Amino acid sequence: MEKMKLTRGKIRIFLYIFFIFLALFTGLVISAVKADRLSKQVTASSQRSLVELEEYISSINTSLTKGLYAGTSSLLGDISSDLIRDASGAKTAITALPLSDTRIDNTSRFLSQVGSFVSSLNKKLSSGDGISLKERKQMQTLIEYSKKLSDELVKINENIESGELSFSDSEYTLEKGDREIKPLSTAMDDIGQAAGDYPTLIYDGPFSDHILQQKPKLLEGKASVTKEEAKKKAAEFLSVKENTVEYSAEQEGDIPAYVFTSGNTTVAVTKNGGFVVYMLGSDFAGEASVSEKEAVERASRFLASKGYSNMKDSYYYTNDGICTVNFAYCRGEIICYADLIKLSVNLENGNIISFDARGYIMNHTQRDLKEPALSSEKAKSSLNPLLSVISSRLAVIPTEYATENLCYEFHCKNSENQEFLVYVDAATGQESDILILLYSDNGILTK
Repeated sequence: MEKMKLTRGKIRIFLYIFFIFLALFTGLVISAVKADRLSKQVTASSQRSLVELEEYISSINTSLTKGLYAGTSSLLGDISSDLIRDASGAKTAITALPLSDTRIDNTSRFLSQVGSFVSSLNKKLSSGDGISLKERKQMQTLIEYSKKLSDELVKINENIESGELSFSDSEYTLEKGDREIKPLSTAMDDIGQAAGDYPTLIYDGPFSDHILQQKPKLLEGKASVTKEEAKKKAAEFLSVKENTVEYSAEQEGDIPAYVFTSGNTTVAVTKNGGFVVYMLGSDFAGEASVSEKEAVERASRFLASKGYSNMKDSYYYTNDGICTVNFAYCRGEIICYADLIKLSVNLENGNIISFDARGYIMNHTQRDLKEPALSSEKAKSSLNPLLSVISSRLAVIPTEYATENLCYEFHCKNSENQEFLVYVDAATGQESDILILLYSDNGILTK
């Protein structure tokens, strides 16, 4: 009997110890799961901050480059505001990374100084003083550093994605299989040291962000069309028989339209006026047999055949064998950038595979354009002396306030043959905008 009691006691003790260990093990597993979930959340947040930092620094580099060639206080003031905003965003992003203060001191100092430096230049211009050669050299140094910093951040993001860098706060390189995984702190150290050395596509063409911001001017006062009338217009635009066109849906929004299909092509026709909003095919391009120059010519002929006269090609971009060309309406010699039509050409066979007239429909109207108050030569005096003019013309450009400005568009270059478009208000002589032209094998872009 005593032995049985002793045995039961041992069993109870064993079970008690077992459940204690089970509870501890369960707690450890739950803690590990929570820690893993938290680690993933921290990693995701850090990745987002690193991408944001890269984007802010790239924007700072672009603004600084524009600022170097700005010649009036109004434009430099706008650029200064952009720099201060981007520098603030970059500082927020970098402080969210798992790094010690000592590793981001130099970069933070750069971000603090870049906005205030350009602000000080803006104050000098506002008071009537000029910017000295020494100050322009200082800005050039800031541009060079921001470019270096931007390039390094691109590499860091690529290495994070490939697994060669980790957000671990470890000071040491980790071994994983046949790979070495370095901590982010190591890469940021290199950036911080570089920072201590300094004493700083638009695919759719210029002003594309402003094109779709208001009610469609072309449709004002236009009579409504029936579904059957719209179907006929769709067939005429596609150059097909009407019985091959099928009704698909109605499109609401800023440009209400009827949507039709014919084979593998979709076309939308406005409910008022019966204008084609867009046409979209599904061709795939093989080996190119049509040059980009010929593609632009074919797109121009297509526009003319559809009744769009006085359209001037401005910018183009080629991707995967498809060349997309931007056309803007010209009133005499004045180009109206907001009245935009985009066409895409298959470089394998030269076929027009897409047509997008939303910009034209939203903005085309009879404009009351007055004679410029300033001559081209007078407006030219507002340009930065570091720029030489290649050509000039009048242009109507949209503003962020849903209005338009008549400007002189000066196509310029600097001593290194980098090209710019500078817009000077034809009434006031103030610079309205400055764009950097980018030439590549794929076409011409601006930023």
